[in-house]
Amino acid sequence: MSVRGGIARRHFRGGRGASSVPRPRGSGVQSALCLIVLSATGCQAPQNSSPDGVKTIEFTSIRRQLEMTARVRDQEQKSKVGAGSSSSKEKIFEEGLRLETEGSVYHPNFMEFSLAGLFGLLQEDFESEFGDRGRASSDTGDILEFDFEGNFLKKKPYPGTVYARQYRRLDPRPFLSSLQTTTQNYGFAWQYVDDKMPTSLQFDSTDVKLDTLDPDEEPGRQQNTTLRFDTSYRFDDHNVLSFTYDRRTVSEEPFNLAYDSDELTLGHRLDFGASHRHRLDSELVYFDQRGTFEIEQLRWRETLRLTHSETLRSWYQFEIMDRTQGTQSGVPPIQETSYLLSGTAEHKVYESLVSQLFAFGQFQNFKDGLEITRLGIQPSFDYRKKNPWGVLLANYQFRAQTEERQGAGRSFEVINERITFNDPEPAVLSNTEVAVSSIFVTAEDRATLYRAGEDYRVQRVGDRIEIERVPTGRITDGQTVEVDYTWEVAGDLTLDTLTHNFQIRQNFDLGLKPYYRLRKQDQTVTPVDATGVLPEDITAHIVGSEFRRESVRLLAEYEDHASTINPYEAIRLSGDYTHRFHRDGTSRLRLRWVDIDRSGDISRQTEFFTVEARHRQRIGKHLTLEGAVLYRTKDDSLSGPDEGVDLDLSLEWIVRETELRVTYEYGQFEDDFAE
Repeated sequence: MSVRGGIARRHFRGGRGASSVPRPRGSGVQSALCLIVLSATGCQAPQNSSPDGVKTIEFTSIRRQLEMTARVRDQEQKSKVGAGSSSSKEKIFEEGLRLETEGSVYHPNFMEFSLAGLFGLLQEDFESEFGDRGRASSDTGDILEFDFEGNFLKKKPYPGTVYARQYRRLDPRPFLSSLQTTTQNYGFAWQYVDDKMPTSLQFDSTDVKLDTLDPDEEPGRQQNTTLRFDTSYRFDDHNVLSFTYDRRTVSEEPFNLAYDSDELTLGHRLDFGASHRHRLDSELVYFDQRGTFEIEQLRWRETLRLTHSETLRSWYQFEIMDRTQGTQSGVPPIQETSYLLSGTAEHKVYESLVSQLFAFGQFQNFKDGLEITRLGIQPSFDYRKKNPWGVLLANYQFRAQTEERQGAGRSFEVINERITFNDPEPAVLSNTEVAVSSIFVTAEDRATLYRAGEDYRVQRVGDRIEIERVPTGRITDGQTVEVDYTWEVAGDLTLDTLTHNFQIRQNFDLGLKPYYRLRKQDQTVTPVDATGVLPEDITAHIVGSEFRRESVRLLAEYEDHASTINPYEAIRLSGDYTHRFHRDGTSRLRLRWVDIDRSGDISRQTEFFTVEARHRQRIGKHLTLEGAVLYRTKDDSLSGPDEGVDLDLSLEWIVRETELRVTYEYGQFEDDFAE
């Protein structure tokens, strides 16, 4: 038996291998050269037998692979405003032997296992310069990766699984040295399969070490341990009592975040009525978290679902929550009791028309004197009708909500809110009245801290916060980051909001899909001189059309967003085309153009254009060529113009059990501040 390996297949379960090198974005020049030579053979391994002839360990196959990788990466940034120029160079060489096997112990029904390991040597060299200062470092080490998984007693009512893994990953970062991640992961899962009392127990421990090639950068570490016990008692198929216990331990460096948490959940499900068509779900949850960020919470929730007929159903929810939440940024701890009651009724008026009515009431009482009462109602209609040309879709939603606050205002803290940057639109925080000085932005790995002004810009629009990435910074387009901040809730006011949402769309059979959307919002604050809330009236019209036909997708959209806080007009055009050639080739072309004209307190016009082309071509029996180019330009009346290009070329040659891959990557970006 023989298998073919390759750089695209070099990874264990649970993570990518060390040779997986994502393409970074941003300015600078970089090149990468990867050389992988693999040799794999399979054979029937010798078996170990006990004196009575039973095989204690049986290997079904053994595969061997030889891997070698060479990688060079250059980065250079030139300042146009006297901030100094910087450059860095990385060299990495790896040689390793991978062994993979599968087998069983005594009998496949007793234990089946898979085992893989990578053993080798690693050499790293790093050089960097900033102005007239330079530094260099070199290091050698061992490569060790492994992946073991064993499945016990798979045909018994109490099967189990154990696993232990260690794998590496190398992530290039714009304007920083590459980040080498080493993950150790082990744990087990056990379950008791029983119709009356099914039970399961799971344990997982993960230790992630984040080491930078630049020794002057601070390393990071993330440790996470979870334990979950889950059991239930089935009185019958329609009456089930359940219990779940979750424990979690988290530790992160260099941000000194560490906490332990315990969560106990007691639940009950009861199906009742004719044909058991109704359901009552009850849940009691206790959550206790100790450490850097402390939370203690007790929640009781009842959910009732009623099916009145084939066309009418309703569901209701009642919840009481009591929580005490600590802080790590000087904000006073939160002590809150909350009551929530909501109900929804859904009626299928006709085959093509469905109506829904939702109503809710919530009362929050904070120990420091703040009380918040929310009442709301929301009717909606959904229409779907086939016609001779295709399908007509329409939706209307009306929402009326009042929020009354009494007592002194107070500050709240948000930890790890996830936002995603998609050029040229800014990311918006979910809460208003945010303290700008409290904003703390990090990468998802929590090892990279981004800096305001260099990596992102913060802009206050009315009472909301917009965050825009700096193109020459370390945040890439499409990247998700985590944000910590504090925000203020003002007291002694009433906020009334009326919202209308309407949309209609005709999906023609030929692929054309024109649409129209309307959003209208009216807000009032009482008293009119109340501070802490800035009411916003909005009337937004969106007209557009989408065309899809085989491998072609086109989109054109115009938006007129009239607002008392943030008015703008936007035109969005995009296209996507894919073509498959007869001689094993595939090409893809993507285009996008956006023009946004803001006319609020600060006039601003943004024009954004990107084009991306990719092609994969098989040349002969053993050779494959891949190429990609991405061009980006943006002209902003406030931040100025910028322009960038990324180029990737890859050549893969495979003959029997040997693979050679060469990759070259080039990126350049320029704006008013740097190149």
